[in-house]
Amino acid sequence: MIFNERLRKLRKEKGWTQQQISDKLSIAYRNYQRLEADGNTPNFANLVQIADLFHVSMDYLAGRTDVREVNRAVGLGHKVLLSSDLTEDTAALEDLLLEVIPAALKAEGIDIPCEVDVLLTNDAGIHAVNLAQRGVDAPTDVLSFPMLELFPGDKPTGADADPGTGLVALGDMVLNLDRVKSQGEEYGHGPRRECAYLAVHSILHLLGYDHMDDGPMKEQMREREEAILGELGIGR
Repeated sequence: MIFNERLRKLRKEKGWTQQQISDKLSIAYRNYQRLEADGNTPNFANLVQIADLFHVSMDYLAGRTDVREVNRAVGLGHKVLLSSDLTEDTAALEDLLLEVIPAALKAEGIDIPCEVDVLLTNDAGIHAVNLAQRGVDAPTDVLSFPMLELFPGDKPTGADADPGTGLVALGDMVLNLDRVKSQGEEYGHGPRRECAYLAVHSILHLLGYDHMDDGPMKEQMREREEAILGELGIGR
């Protein structure tokens, strides 16, 4: 498989032994050997570790691109501010969001650096935000609070940017990781796909998309969600 070939190639380029890599990744030597063996695939946490260790993108390791460079900012300097009120380790999903959010902005043709604030929370946390900000006494999977009044296809301009930072504050995203896990299991595509989907869904809300009814705008939003996820190689 492409992953196994690229992992072996990267290790040899560094001149490291399998034992050295397993030590750097803090995984058992036999488990690392399996990662280099043809037909074996890593779990998402291992993929993130390996990408960080060799300073390459996860898409390169997975064979979705031949470009090694990490493309988190998509060349525009988008800034994703991540925070969490959880005690659990969210590093793997944070890395995913740092790739998905700029990629969604790029796919929508946003050509000015933007800033998005993301809070990772759980059912209780998002319930509290939903009640305080929207008067809705219930949890949900993701909340979006846009800073600009946009319509689908609109783009922020330099006039919307903060003079001090040069960034356009698009708004806030609140992501419920309890729902990421439960809905990923319910729909059969796992937490990674569900997290990416909810992030893209939220970004489209920040850019003016809506789905309050079953009309054309809802259909348009669904089409854009699947197109963006498809470009990222995160299909159903």
